[in-house]
Amino acid sequence: TEAAVPVSPVTTAGAAATAPADLRDSARLSLHDPMYFMVGAHDGANAKFQLSFKYRLFQGEDPASKRLFDNLYVAYTQFSLWDLSEQSKPFRDTNYRPSLFYYLSDTGVRNNVISRLSLAAGLEHESNGRNGDDSRSINTAFVKPTFYFGDQNDWHWRVAPKLYAYVEKGENPDIAHYRGFMDLGIAYGRPDSWEVSATLRKGTRKWYGSVDAQLTYPMGRLIPGTAGYLMAGYFVGYGESLLDYNHKLPWQFRIGYALSR
Repeated sequence: TEAAVPVSPVTTAGAAATAPADLRDSARLSLHDPMYFMVGAHDGANAKFQLSFKYRLFQGEDPASKRLFDNLYVAYTQFSLWDLSEQSKPFRDTNYRPSLFYYLSDTGVRNNVISRLSLAAGLEHESNGRNGDDSRSINTAFVKPTFYFGDQNDWHWRVAPKLYAYVEKGENPDIAHYRGFMDLGIAYGRPDSWEVSATLRKGTRKWYGSVDAQLTYPMGRLIPGTAGYLMAGYFVGYGESLLDYNHKLPWQFRIGYALSR
């Protein structure tokens, strides 16, 4: 889910404050999806963690440019489930997700309801790097608008539907039955306080789907001088990792630390 990091708003006499800049997008190499490490113990101790970065391929002279090549990014996200209950502490599954996409942190769209609109669209590969019966991979084309409602320096909503089409899914042809064609991200919070967020999936068959929810709070509010967020997460449903896209594993509650949200 894309997250905004607030800075002091720029104001002019008689004018409303502008939307806070997204510092995650100010450098060519920046954060992408949330990064975290969490541990749980339901039905056996286990952990999950994620790393995610993006890189802007071209740096144009005009920072406000909306041209394709001035806003073209490559990204890499790695997600792992780690089984801590087994003697050898094996990784249950690791998913690798490189992508190439066009991204605008702020499209300039604003009205009485929407305070900011971000947009990403491109191609993404996801696989678990295994062979044989445990091999999983998909290629998708996606579009992801992110809508912000309310003052981004205060309590506000963020809604990010990531819509995708399967370009290739040969190793798991029925994956849409369990994952569907959209990841719906919803969040409500304040930059310097609590945020509750969830990613919802609904498959095309029966009641297949999943809920992946998080609650975060800035560490700096608890221990001055620290960064990141205290994090609690809850997952229930199908496909916490690509290996188990068609299996419903026991629900899991975890706590941990997030570098970004």
